[in-house]
Amino acid sequence: MTLENNGDNGESKCRYSIDMNWYREQERSFTLLATSRLCPSSQKKRLPKSETALLNTFKQCCSKSEEFITPNMPLAEAIFRILLANGNKPLTLQQIQAKLQQRLSDISGARDLSIPRLKRILDCDSYYGLRSVNTTDEEEEEPNTAPQSD
Repeated sequence: MTLENNGDNGESKCRYSIDMNWYREQERSFTLLATSRLCPSSQKKRLPKSETALLNTFKQCCSKSEEFITPNMPLAEAIFRILLANGNKPLTLQQIQAKLQQRLSDISGARDLSIPRLKRILDCDSYYGLRSVNTTDEEEEEPNTAPQSD
């Protein structure tokens, strides 16, 4: 399975992340959902107070555990955890695919990790707040780091 997608219809410019605004709009708690994914050692510590601190805990600690992403985990859950481990920095479909293949190397040949399948999972998500973030060439060269307002 290759990481390329020659007929991508602009998909290579599309990145995905966890949309924190989606949680507020849905009156759901990102913090509650994410803290339930903390590794045992992080659960024993004082829970991080902010979304940023929580994401840092995943990046610095929890994502290092082999149990953080397991082969029998649903793909949407695995993608959510990959974004948590990445500090919720937007990733392309190809980057998500590569990280899944790396984490699920034992069984990745047995699962469909194709770009169209991953795109369908991400675009149809209604549980994790996974959303596409489209970028242009200019934005890729100089990313906009300003917070978005409603």
